[in-house]
Amino acid sequence: MLPTLASLAALLASVGILLLGGGLLGTLLSVRLGVEGVSATTVGLVMACYSVGFVLGTLFCDRIIQKVGHIRVFAALAAVAACAALIHGLHVDPWLWAGMRIMFGFAIAGLYMVAESWLNDRTPREVRGRVLGVYVVVTSAALGLGQFALGLGDVSSHELFSVAAMLLAAALIPVALARVPSPELRSTGRVSLRQLYRISPLATVTAFGAGGTNGGFFALGPVFAVEAGFSAGEVGTFMGAAVLGGLFLQYLIGRLSDHFDRRRVIMVVALIVAFASLALVFLRDQPLWTVIVLVVFWGGANFTLYALGLAMAHDFMAPDERVPASATLLLVHGLGMIAGPVVLSRVMEWTGAHGLFLGFAVVAVLVAAFGWYRNRVGVSIEVEAQERYRAAPQATHSTQYWTGLDPESEDAQLEFDFEMPDEQEEGAHG
Repeated sequence: MLPTLASLAALLASVGILLLGGGLLGTLLSVRLGVEGVSATTVGLVMACYSVGFVLGTLFCDRIIQKVGHIRVFAALAAVAACAALIHGLHVDPWLWAGMRIMFGFAIAGLYMVAESWLNDRTPREVRGRVLGVYVVVTSAALGLGQFALGLGDVSSHELFSVAAMLLAAALIPVALARVPSPELRSTGRVSLRQLYRISPLATVTAFGAGGTNGGFFALGPVFAVEAGFSAGEVGTFMGAAVLGGLFLQYLIGRLSDHFDRRRVIMVVALIVAFASLALVFLRDQPLWTVIVLVVFWGGANFTLYALGLAMAHDFMAPDERVPASATLLLVHGLGMIAGPVVLSRVMEWTGAHGLFLGFAVVAVLVAAFGWYRNRVGVSIEVEAQERYRAAPQATHSTQYWTGLDPESEDAQLEFDFEMPDEQEEGAHG
């Protein structure tokens, strides 16, 4: 285990530095737009553009990597991401920022595809589960800690944009100096959206719902915190506490899902998200520590929903379907991350900033209600027959390649196909 981690230390360091910069930049942009008096609807649209770029990157960057190579692509995209961060700081214009968010999302997707395919290729099968655990800790911790950097400077100046750009550029250094052979990208089968839904309707709905709440939180959570009267540093604490809560509680909830019916666990966790969301609506004016405790539990439940949906899907699919189906589930999650900020920003315009968590409560209740419905009509599976839960990195910063670290999966490159002949479809289960 230790020799493997030592050989992968450069890649893990690059991923961690990327998320420090990316986490800081995302929250900074949302807060800065609020300071400039931009409406919540516009903030939601601008921030949703990151997910548009990220989804496009997961669809097309593999072809660029195949033609140019891993290290060259990583270097080029790190430069693109750093430039996008600096351009944000030069001029405040929602249209310009929307374009930069698409560019930034595309670059980050490509950077993660390089790092995760490389990590996957160089990890021996017998230690994959433990390496996946380390990867989840690194990505979640870095994303959470990046939020706290918001208190290091003035959000109205260009300083924090420069800090984010420096971190994004610095992420290139470990990979560029690593003496590790580049992996090969290989093709595999395809799973369509329609086939994924027939495999597990609940997993599909859960992934989309989790995408909506995740995307809405990262895009509009800072706006909610500012409206609640938080300073810039407190906004960073608020955001970071939610992300770190997702890291700390994911393993506990995951273990529980191995010992109880996973549908019911998804229902309970979704209801916890709903109750925590309502508590944040009514208690947002309480002392900071009260709000932080609530958002830790909110994040602990919310950021686990996607991984529970992934585990649910794995319960009903063959081993050779897991990697391509997981990639399609990530696509569904990405579509939710696009829709979430757009829809929830409109809710905030109509109801005020507290409408964000009211919207989260509605989404969570809908997921729980669909879980109750599937529990009544879906095919049951014995708890002992369920696949073992495996922690997942924050899906806001992951591509299909991380799924290959699951020791039950096949190492492969993934492609998306939105249609599938009827004779290849299977009946719905989960």
